[in-house]
Amino acid sequence: MDKIPTKESSLAIAAACSSLKRKRPPMIEIPNVLQEIHTVNSHTSTKPRFQELTPRNTALSFSGNGVGVSAIKGKKKFMEDTHKIVSCLHGNSNQGFFGVYDGHGGKKAVEFVAENLHVNILEKMVNCDAGNVSKEEAVKAGYLKTDQDFLKQGLVSGVCCVTALIEGQEVVISNLGDCRAVLCRGVVAEALTEDHRAAQEDERKRIEDKGGYVEIHRGAWRVHGILSVSRSIGDAHLKDWVLAEPDTKILKLSPDMEFLVLASDGLWDEVGNQEAVDMVISLCMAEKNVGTTGDIPEDNDIDYGCVNVSPSSKLRRISLVKQQKESRHSPSYKKKACSWKDNEDDFACENESPPTKSRKISLAKRVNIKTESPIKENSWYKKRSASVVLENACKELVNLAVSRGSLDDITVMIIDLNHFRHNS
Repeated sequence: MDKIPTKESSLAIAAACSSLKRKRPPMIEIPNVLQEIHTVNSHTSTKPRFQELTPRNTALSFSGNGVGVSAIKGKKKFMEDTHKIVSCLHGNSNQGFFGVYDGHGGKKAVEFVAENLHVNILEKMVNCDAGNVSKEEAVKAGYLKTDQDFLKQGLVSGVCCVTALIEGQEVVISNLGDCRAVLCRGVVAEALTEDHRAAQEDERKRIEDKGGYVEIHRGAWRVHGILSVSRSIGDAHLKDWVLAEPDTKILKLSPDMEFLVLASDGLWDEVGNQEAVDMVISLCMAEKNVGTTGDIPEDNDIDYGCVNVSPSSKLRRISLVKQQKESRHSPSYKKKACSWKDNEDDFACENESPPTKSRKISLAKRVNIKTESPIKENSWYKKRSASVVLENACKELVNLAVSRGSLDDITVMIIDLNHFRHNS
């Protein structure tokens, strides 16, 4: 005969069942230093601390007076490269600030630096005019202030930098990390910066002397097995060992200084310094010949008026032009690219293909060819085609790195030094 459950036994069974139920785990508290993304408060109208700046397309290019830029996103989810151009400083056309910034661990550091670094450097440069500090110290103070201000945001991302400040007849080059500046002096590439990597003996010793360590992880030497660069803005979790003090070099503009190439490591990991300079020169010569003859230059009719080339280098230049003509048939030319113009919010995309003969003739017809002085005639490209040459050269360097397997974000900026020298 079945027993009828009593009230006491029913309560005991209910208590046992309730004890078997899963309890809600305690809330996990994330430290502020790891909160890279700040959400909007639903109860107020407070906006995020940083505005979202990711472009709708993954590639962009831009050209202006004396400068061209091209960039493309790599395998990362978001583009972490950016750049800054401030022309006509203090109303002078022979002054400008240019920067290429390569972020890591998030976009917030690179966005912050792009908005604030040039401001801080220019503020510190006022002390140079008063004779209180040197330009090297002023630039260093601007970098350190930007780093300190970003660390106050409580974010963990970081950024490598390379900047060029042109004032009159002086060029001030500074860098942190593995962004690099390369000068074309005549036809020879000259690296103006030295990469700050954990693999360097002097950087590794400095880190170890401060109680840190460097070890190999994922095929590269890294600070604490995390960061491959040894200097940057940001990176709060490694700030005791990863400095924000830049190396700075000041150059006097001279007639043999043609152009500067500023780029992130996405380019330099795949393309050599001299190779990059050679490509820009060959594109310049080809474009100048199109502008003067309305046709593609023949191998036996090379015009060297746009670049200062010695007779002993003539055969080498012809060889470079031949290599460039062969490379125009590579698949990288067909890579999709986008164009970003001044005062426009939208990115206009177009499929870049190898320049055809008819296209170049059409381009030449659309431009009014004016008589120029001998000085301007001998500059590394004609003024009328400046934007075309600079922008296309940047695109070609980006495409070359991508064709060789680069998966990183790439930003390339070319600055025509003749533009500033002739306007001074």
